[in-house]
Amino acid sequence: MKKALIVALLCINILLVAALVNFNATKAQAQTERGANDYIMVTGRVEAGVEAVFVLDMKNRKLGAWRFEKAKKILVPYKGRILTTDFGAGAK
Repeated sequence: MKKALIVALLCINILLVAALVNFNATKAQAQTERGANDYIMVTGRVEAGVEAVFVLDMKNRKLGAWRFEKAKKILVPYKGRILTTDFGAGAK
């Protein structure tokens, strides 16, 4: 009786693992639309105790940053750069 129960549980586990492998075998289709990757977003610390969100606009070659103001719980524009003036007009 004990041996039959162990064999049954083992078979169920094998079936579950096979189903898991089968469902995870499909390939991911991420960002297939045109323009979906025109922006890069990164978080980071800009000053002691101040976190910011940096957004890089790849099409217009601009970098913007917003910091989170904890008291008001809002994003406030921090700094921005036009990358073509920093790295030259031909920078790609």
